[in-house]
Amino acid sequence: MLAGTVLELPVSAAAQQAKDVEKKLKNRSLHWSPPLVDAPLRGRIASPLCALSHVLERAGARANELVASLQNFTAQEKIEYQAFDRLDYAKEGGTGTFNYVVDFQQGVGGLVVQESRNPTHGSRLTAAMAQDVGLPEMALMFLPEMQGDYAMTCEGTIERSGQATWVVHFEQRKDRASHTLSFRGGSGAVYPAKLKGRAWIGSDSGEVVHMETSLMEEIPAANVRHWYLSVDYAPVQFRTRNVRIWLPQTVDAYCNFDDHRAIVYHTFTNFMLFSVHTDQRSEKPQEP
Repeated sequence: MLAGTVLELPVSAAAQQAKDVEKKLKNRSLHWSPPLVDAPLRGRIASPLCALSHVLERAGARANELVASLQNFTAQEKIEYQAFDRLDYAKEGGTGTFNYVVDFQQGVGGLVVQESRNPTHGSRLTAAMAQDVGLPEMALMFLPEMQGDYAMTCEGTIERSGQATWVVHFEQRKDRASHTLSFRGGSGAVYPAKLKGRAWIGSDSGEVVHMETSLMEEIPAANVRHWYLSVDYAPVQFRTRNVRIWLPQTVDAYCNFDDHRAIVYHTFTNFMLFSVHTDQRSEKPQEP
């Protein structure tokens, strides 16, 4: 049967996460500050070495649990954005609230993830807001069957939001096709994007808690020059099932196109997860 379950943050994790998010939202402003994924790590590296195979094994297990646990989920999404013209003058901006839906499906070529958003009362869906940025797909690059698409290195252990994390640098391999993100051109053609970036992975859980990505090269056919994403994840817990998953909570996107550039901030609350499960009961056959 199809069951809808409200997700809640565990008490200890929720307290820390709430403080971090509150601080970020308080200081959040729409200015061009994309993540520098090739710059030296900020913060004190507790250990410069970590076993990459162990890190990827843990992250792969969590990614598999994510796919196995999710059928689809919804959330309340707030979007703030500002667009600038080629001369860097502000040309369009706004704020809206949306019902955000993500649907995971197994297709012929593998897992297919679809995003959709419907405006709530008083909001209007603009082109900037409607653009999918691949939020659910990012952490799925750590699925065991997708890890081989990237060259990965472990840069060390560093503290983030009060917990120890492994920092993994990743870069799309030139001899592998990209399956994580793509852009659609004006003709409707789809162009895969080659990504590089960093992921902060909880050393005690294997969960991706933060991710920063950028394009490795421009995509002229889709008019995309630069594209950056910074994602903070938060733990959410089933009330009725012993399953905890990490989903995007705040996302900062920076997009530079041929004729304009845009800053888009996403904030997610009020998660509702839907899962498909069956209850089966086997009984001993009755004797004649």
